[in-house]
Amino acid sequence: MYEVNSHLLKLANDLGLELHFVDMNRSGIYFAEEQAIFLSNKLLNKNSDFEIAHELAHCIKKHGELSAYYYATSYSRQKLEFEANRIAIEILMFIWSSDYDFEKEHLNTVKFMEYYNIPWNLESYVRESMSNY
Repeated sequence: MYEVNSHLLKLANDLGLELHFVDMNRSGIYFAEEQAIFLSNKLLNKNSDFEIAHELAHCIKKHGELSAYYYATSYSRQKLEFEANRIAIEILMFIWSSDYDFEKEHLNTVKFMEYYNIPWNLESYVRESMSNY
């Protein structure tokens, strides 16, 4: 079983959120009214930090208050998911740099993405975040 990153647990706690691993078909969901993030228990056997950071990003950006917008159109949903992905990557970049002492030129996109199980369709966002780091 994989252990959830202590930085993410602290962030969730600081935001007043509880993390729950449950049996469900999607990877995760943030419920603002419950102050909780529910994650698939299938994630317990792998690094689930990206999924957790993604759901934390929804909380940070107060996407729970935008549920009508989220479900209004596929464009609006994609826009909020894009924002959550970008913030999740920023959160993980901060954690990565806090946990590992390295020089900027030693940042490695592939290793970072593989470690955090970040979907490959987000590679350009990861590269951009690393270039801005």
